[in-house]
Amino acid sequence: MNIVFTARKSSAVFQSIKGNFTGPDDQNLILGKGTRVEVYLINSDGLKLVKEFGIYGEIACLMSFRPMGHSTDMLLLTTTHYQLLTLSLRLTLSDESPMGSLDGSVPAFTIISDSLIDIQDRHARPSDTGQIVVVDPTSSIICCRLYQGLLKCVTVNMHSMIGQQPPTVRPGSSNNNSHSLRNSVKTTDKTFLDTFVLPIEELNIISIAFLHGCTRPTLAVLYQDNKEVRHIKTYEFNLKTKEKSETGWIQSGLSGAGLCIPVPTPIGGLLVVGEYSISYFNPAQRSAPRSITFPATIMRCYDRVDDDGTRYLLGDHTGMLYVLVLILDGAPSSSTQPSQSVQVVDLKLECLGAISIPEAIVYLDKRYVFVGSHQGDSQLIQLHTEPDQQGEYLEVLESFTNIAPITDFEVVDLEGQGQGQIVACSGSFKNGSLRIVRNGVGINDRAFLSQPGITDIWSLKEDLDSPVEDTLVMSFLNSTRVVRVTPDTEMIQEEVDGFVSDSTTLICGNVKAKLILQVTPSCVRLVAPAGHIQAGLVSEWRPPTGQAISLASMNGTQCVIAIGGKTLVYLDVGSETVKEVSRASFENEIACIDVSSVDPTNRHTSQVCAVGFWTDIKVALLRLPSLEILTSHALEGEILPRSLLLSRFENVPYLLAGLGDGQLLAFVLDSSLSSLANPKCITLGTQPIMLRQISSTHGAGSSGHVFACSDQPTVIYSSNRKLLYSNVNLKQVTAVTSFNCEAFPDALAIVNSDEGSNLRIGTIDEFQELHVQSIPVHESARRIAYMASKKCFGILSMQIINTAPETVGGTNILSTEEEEIGFIRLHDDQTFDLLHTFEMSKDETPHCITAVTFAGDPTSYFAVGTMETPPEEDVPKKGRILILEVSEGMQLKLVSELEVKGGVLSIKEFNGKLLCGINDRLNLYSWKSMNNSRDFSLVAECTHRGFILILSLAVYGDFIVVGDFMRSMTLLRYIAGTDESNGTTNSRIEEIARDTTMDMLMTVEAIDDETFIAANNSNCIFTLVKDTETTSEDEAKRLKWSGGWHVGDQINRFKHGSLVSSNQESDAPAVPKLLFGTVSGAIGVIATLSQEKYIILHQLETNMSKVIKGIGGLDHASWRRFRTEARKLPTTNFVDGDLVELFLDLSQDEINDVMEGVDGGSQITIPVTEVTRMVEELSRLH
Repeated sequence: MNIVFTARKSSAVFQSIKGNFTGPDDQNLILGKGTRVEVYLINSDGLKLVKEFGIYGEIACLMSFRPMGHSTDMLLLTTTHYQLLTLSLRLTLSDESPMGSLDGSVPAFTIISDSLIDIQDRHARPSDTGQIVVVDPTSSIICCRLYQGLLKCVTVNMHSMIGQQPPTVRPGSSNNNSHSLRNSVKTTDKTFLDTFVLPIEELNIISIAFLHGCTRPTLAVLYQDNKEVRHIKTYEFNLKTKEKSETGWIQSGLSGAGLCIPVPTPIGGLLVVGEYSISYFNPAQRSAPRSITFPATIMRCYDRVDDDGTRYLLGDHTGMLYVLVLILDGAPSSSTQPSQSVQVVDLKLECLGAISIPEAIVYLDKRYVFVGSHQGDSQLIQLHTEPDQQGEYLEVLESFTNIAPITDFEVVDLEGQGQGQIVACSGSFKNGSLRIVRNGVGINDRAFLSQPGITDIWSLKEDLDSPVEDTLVMSFLNSTRVVRVTPDTEMIQEEVDGFVSDSTTLICGNVKAKLILQVTPSCVRLVAPAGHIQAGLVSEWRPPTGQAISLASMNGTQCVIAIGGKTLVYLDVGSETVKEVSRASFENEIACIDVSSVDPTNRHTSQVCAVGFWTDIKVALLRLPSLEILTSHALEGEILPRSLLLSRFENVPYLLAGLGDGQLLAFVLDSSLSSLANPKCITLGTQPIMLRQISSTHGAGSSGHVFACSDQPTVIYSSNRKLLYSNVNLKQVTAVTSFNCEAFPDALAIVNSDEGSNLRIGTIDEFQELHVQSIPVHESARRIAYMASKKCFGILSMQIINTAPETVGGTNILSTEEEEIGFIRLHDDQTFDLLHTFEMSKDETPHCITAVTFAGDPTSYFAVGTMETPPEEDVPKKGRILILEVSEGMQLKLVSELEVKGGVLSIKEFNGKLLCGINDRLNLYSWKSMNNSRDFSLVAECTHRGFILILSLAVYGDFIVVGDFMRSMTLLRYIAGTDESNGTTNSRIEEIARDTTMDMLMTVEAIDDETFIAANNSNCIFTLVKDTETTSEDEAKRLKWSGGWHVGDQINRFKHGSLVSSNQESDAPAVPKLLFGTVSGAIGVIATLSQEKYIILHQLETNMSKVIKGIGGLDHASWRRFRTEARKLPTTNFVDGDLVELFLDLSQDEINDVMEGVDGGSQITIPVTEVTRMVEELSRLH
């Protein structure tokens, strides 16, 4: 049994539209991201995300739609499963807040679900070019091209007032749930009156568009005939008789035409955009077309700039933005009918500059443009009237991270600390990149100060209880500096009277009476800052002659120091005098001390002092003020404690001990603070840990956050009374302090030793969040493999090289030929710098790569499979297996190659050998030396046939899993053997069982030695198991169906691993097994469940689907049902983790409904507290 979570939502933008959705005066940008919709408000500050929600369907088409008489637009969308629905969106304020402004108020977002229509035709053939949906300009009819030879038409109820009703929100509903329909209103009014189907003789339709200003709805159809010639013609619709008729207008010979763009009135007509020309036609005027040619390219998307239709933005497949201008003869009027006096006399096309490869373009307003991309980051750009230094007329203002499409990835633990991270091949063509995805805490840099040699740092306030920290004290080896940060971010070094500046500082901070405490190796000083009535040195305490202070800890009233190595001195600093209260000597040298308070009623005074000792390696709690030992705990091993911190997490007192080897011990203290027993041990790094309390305003806003400085810095916090650990996206942090000033609110001041002990100031992100780092490669990165021994990545990439276009009359009008050149790139695993490149021969494509260490040879290699496919064929005819060594100088060296018949489509290391899927056969190769020399080569050991095309391989022990182009999954086993007569290898690969259904698999993986998972081209996953219980030989040869589930996104790769740190002290009800990456940029987690937990969670999932209804009436059970073209099966043995996690967002009434099993559910008998705890544990798995 398995549960599936989304660790990172899809980021690719497939559709984008603009309109007045959330209010008559609101300008909104709506983005379609696969199965999700994002709603933005366009204002003077840019784009503001006001809502995102998911639907139980994959969005095929998304557009605005405003029926007659409506003051706002509706959202019209279709799904890939042929459902059409309309939604109205409302953004309103609560009853207590005045309307008209959102400032200072929490808006309520309401989704009004109107119509849901099944537009599927089960007997028709789906269109090869996907769905096209267009709306008549008068919003009287919607035309859908879904199937070949058919038009699905939907007439609109012109008297419907759906969406005009005042929205209502159910009491107690929350609005932070992306799939929640608790705030959705289902009305009885219907937008649509009727649907009907019309046959159409044009089978291969490229584009359709309704023309403006026509008496009857008139549809322009761009199509290609069976001779591959493209034409455009128009049809007129009669809504009363539900018939269409040809108008008689047709234009032929439109070579390369791909887009129809309707031009609004009073100009009217349409634009036809091709690969090297754009033409304007006006069927009403019957005038000669106007055309313009340009260098060959493919225009992918467009948007109108002006309401009168005189300017259009066009984006092409290479990522260039153009503006098309219609030159008119006659001034356009405001008429809604085409004007004979306004004619297009010319067209002008101008290139504005480079953008991400666009999937959708929206002109927002005032020269601001949104570029939605599937193959790169989406962008907000601004257009300019004058070119910049590069000759471009645009400026990128903001980029929106997109890691789609994920073609391959590796899960690696580069620091070796149990923290997995993904290194993915993302994007395509010039937007290609490597993306490093890591869980933890992100530090957003706000300022950087070059101050080499900093050993420690503290922040100062005006007084002890002030929230503002505007001064930093930096300690160096032989000096101390004080820096104040002004509101305009200027850093000013200050001289503080009475402060010791020519010595290192052990600790510094605010104490009572608005004084500052500074401890150096020679003294303890109370200093009054400038502006204080006693400005300067107020009081001083010095150790006995010949002794130095080695350690110090303080709070607002107390200071504890170590002198002479073995003596502890307790000082009272709560008044204007440093007073020695007590001292104690110990047999062993003191290693670390802490006197932080864990008393919530007295934050500035502690009852105990924590002490760590060197020789006997223990930690102890001492009573204050007597310094008598209350309790102690001997540490196992020989690793010394290096840092101690008394802290409180969720009102539970802890003693944290950082050890010299990167381990952390966490002691839970009792109410008397006199017991140290059964510590939890967690490995955070490999170097000594220094612990610092940071302000509770950071992160999730709850109290108790500790920063563990080390080679693997970590933030420690608590949730549900469990300590959690989030890695920070920095390395080698030696010191940190909270820093909250006007210039840098809620920030941290951090010292990095790997950067020469320089100082950075940054804000901290939410905990347990995925952070993405981009490494542009500007080409299509297809496959990736990691070689741990050389600390490098091997990347297979493809680069398109354009040959010179031919010209006619000075204009490039013939399609530019493009050549794809393959490369094997070597990248460093830390800096990701390009180290070396191995270029492939022409017409040879590198297709798969793995790192391999062969039996009998300690050297690690990259094994690369290639293929060559003739231009007129689909199946590769030949290929090569390349074995490349990474030299000491980090160069790729070809040491062996083997030419094979067929393409090498998949490749895996297998028990010290190399396993290759070559077209329809599986080959296993050994690495043999010739005559006992160091010259190795690949030798075929055994072969197994019986496939169509082997697209994917997985191995688990001696088991081999094959994913086929048509024949689904096959399980095989390698059996080693030797011919005793001559000593030669007699090994073989035998088939154990196979899936007898026909299915095209994108990727396969083994969960364990009995359960295997696959993703197919229908965006589903399923698991198969070996049938070990049957006594039938035939049944034993069939893989048994275990479960299936519809993901709603194409999975390109499964990999074993987890993004959650292995040091989490969690007893989660599921065990993370696999990660997956998708075409739309989503990252998912698959975790296994016990039978007992599956029953509970499946029941919870079912009950929640009854309470949280699908948007637009779409059903959760139908959405998650396994489906292919050949079969449909209900979901089994899979749980929707995203839906289950929404339990934490429910109101109390909704929780009661879920627990009781309303609307046909079943009652959940375990306590609601246990359900909540279980779901919270699950939420931490990603």
